[in-house]
Amino acid sequence: MSLRSRTAGSNTTEIELQPAADGALFSDDNRKDKAAFELKKKIGLPGSVALIAGTMVGSGIFASPVGVLVGTNNSVGMSLVLWAACGLIAGLAALCYCELGSAIRESGGEYAYLHKAYVPVITFTFAWTSCVISRNASNAATAVTFGSYVVEPFYPGCQPPDLVVKCAAAVMVLVLNCINYVSVKVATKVQSTLAIVKFIGMLIIIVGGMVRLGLGDKVGLYNLRNAFRPEDLAGLGFSQIGLAFYQGFWSYDGWNNLNYITEEVKNSEKTLPCAIMIAVPLVTIFYLLVNIAYFAVLTPAEMVASNAVAVTWGYRVLGSAGWIMPLTVCLSTLGAMNGSYLTGGRLPFVAARRGHLPQILGMANVVFYTPGPALVFTTILTLVFLIPNDFDTLVNAFSFTAWLFYGLVVAGVVVLRFTNPDMPRPFKVPILIPCIVVIIAIYLLVAPLVDSPDIIILYAAIFMMCGPIVYFIFVYKKLRIPGLDHLTLMLQQILDVAPTDWEETC
Repeated sequence: MSLRSRTAGSNTTEIELQPAADGALFSDDNRKDKAAFELKKKIGLPGSVALIAGTMVGSGIFASPVGVLVGTNNSVGMSLVLWAACGLIAGLAALCYCELGSAIRESGGEYAYLHKAYVPVITFTFAWTSCVISRNASNAATAVTFGSYVVEPFYPGCQPPDLVVKCAAAVMVLVLNCINYVSVKVATKVQSTLAIVKFIGMLIIIVGGMVRLGLGDKVGLYNLRNAFRPEDLAGLGFSQIGLAFYQGFWSYDGWNNLNYITEEVKNSEKTLPCAIMIAVPLVTIFYLLVNIAYFAVLTPAEMVASNAVAVTWGYRVLGSAGWIMPLTVCLSTLGAMNGSYLTGGRLPFVAARRGHLPQILGMANVVFYTPGPALVFTTILTLVFLIPNDFDTLVNAFSFTAWLFYGLVVAGVVVLRFTNPDMPRPFKVPILIPCIVVIIAIYLLVAPLVDSPDIIILYAAIFMMCGPIVYFIFVYKKLRIPGLDHLTLMLQQILDVAPTDWEETC
């Protein structure tokens, strides 16, 4: 079964669609594609830093301060401690990813590392969960925040209709899909530009807050002098803190995104550690200063009551120029989503190359050199996840599944030290660091389930447990889905895509 497809040049190449010997399109051995092209290395250190920082700084810092504050009983001091702790933990986890990324120079992030450290069923379960739930729930939560901010000026003094918010979110998702489908270079330039814009926006908040404190703002001085009120701290519980961490970590999500496009990063074994060690501390410092600036102007009650903290702060401090903040938030959210798209499409792409997802998702556009089918797949599921109304539900569903696999990946650092001690490791972390991160990951999984388990977390866990069953049927037993090979060929023709040349780098 074959078709003629255009390559990057003017020649015509015969692209052969090759199911496994028994016709299964989900086979681990199904990697004998004959296309003579691959994804290009186009991202250097500046672009890498912009990708990580630009993805981390999105809607979270403008929406999650409320979730963190509520999770800490409106305690100013404890919420700041939690923001700092989230940055520290994300930094420690990122160091572990530096070691894995410098040694395993394959795109796909966690997928590539789990494949190296554990049995295939674990790798498949991660791909199954992340490609369907984790990434798309996170994208949908970010898109909802974008929609809320972009339509708010049209509904002064009242709550915008959900339908309008979600339509705005859907438009953003579709536009970003088109950009990332057409060009990695353009998407990277967009990411770098928006990263600069969002840091300028945070600087405006920081400077404005510091000026108000310097002028002796009574609200700010009271908040900071009474940051650790005993009555606020008295009611904090084990489970409540865990859920507050979920809200905080969602704002830091993106610290691992560069690991998803390792094959497209120039000199990745050096660029990856440098970019992570620059971006994560920088974002942590900015997050702390932005939160202090919020507390310099707004009381905890005002923050909790606000639907858009940054906008409320902007009109309070900047007056008639307060429109700058909604614009900044929209652009910041746009940058975070663009970064997620730039990297998120690579996971189904890499998983499909190993036969863990339908073969069509492992193909790249022969003109644009982008994983087009994987991007379209991600877009469709993100639009589906826009249907639920609860922002916190989306965040919690994402955070639970994400930290389960973060813990497994970081534990893989220790596993590989024993199972593959001679593997080249250009960057190596002290063994104590992955052990600490694994303990924290276990806490983040257990704490929210102790006192008040969320039904969405139960659904996510059930879906995840279905992974081994799907693996057994479609990968291990190689059950053929009738008509899938013909559907693959048809989509290959429509999308003008073909399998890429690749080989394991570890």
